[in-house]
Amino acid sequence: MAHTPKAFAAACALAVSLSLTPVLTGGPAAQAEPTPAPAPSTTEAPAAPVAAEVPKPRNGYGVRLTTFNILSSSIARGGIDRATRAARWVQDQGADAAAFQEVAKDQLRQMQTVMPRYSFFPRRGLGTRGSAIQIAWNTKTVKKMETGYIMRPFLGWARPIPYVRLRDRETGRGFWVVAIHNAPGGQEHERDVSTAAEIKLLKKLLAGRDRPVFVMGDVNERSEFCDKVAAATPLVSMNGGTAKKPCPVPRFGGPDWMLGAGAEFSDFEKVYNGISDHPALRARAWVPSKN
Repeated sequence: MAHTPKAFAAACALAVSLSLTPVLTGGPAAQAEPTPAPAPSTTEAPAAPVAAEVPKPRNGYGVRLTTFNILSSSIARGGIDRATRAARWVQDQGADAAAFQEVAKDQLRQMQTVMPRYSFFPRRGLGTRGSAIQIAWNTKTVKKMETGYIMRPFLGWARPIPYVRLRDRETGRGFWVVAIHNAPGGQEHERDVSTAAEIKLLKKLLAGRDRPVFVMGDVNERSEFCDKVAAATPLVSMNGGTAKKPCPVPRFGGPDWMLGAGAEFSDFEKVYNGISDHPALRARAWVPSKN
């Protein structure tokens, strides 16, 4: 049981008195008669309040990203098998968000079956020609907040580029994912028109609240798309891009790219898994804590 402040003061006075007792020269030390301390109070003194410690923000979060052109079943046989294997591969990566290109109707249905933890956009909501590009996200780790699309030319047709705003469930912080597939082959003019429209979209997304923006897909250019985007926006390649060198061409450089802004990127890899005529790309993004 703790002493009261009054008892504590009396004890201190006794200690000081003993330390100042003079020693008689030539004889034994004189012993002062100790003054008996008052009996301690039976009431315990309240503990002094302790200031609450303010926790530091711990709202940084990580995102696993992947993009994969799975080769449409309208182009090559075995589309259902490719969709099954691609869906399982993405799940095995623990991807929080994924972009798929060349997704036919039957392949989309199969992927939705194989990936029950994932939601898709736009599914079939933007018409027959609008379903070839899909964004999928893990509903256990992120939540859909907003969706949208822009139109751009693709092999003579106007087709949509979808985008989604997702929110990390643990921290409540959000990010954008844009999935791209620009025209192939000799369609340079269509790619230029598409890239200009996509840059306009990226600027719009970047001008809003402070949210990271991730762009993934088959751009059908070795470096031109990335160079143009990096010149107009703060996005850099997830393949080790920096502000000074934003677009290092990936090893065995091809048409598939992953770019982003507002995060730190690591573990970029091109995976030649034999599922499609394209490799799958994966990377990790770390969004720092906000003060």
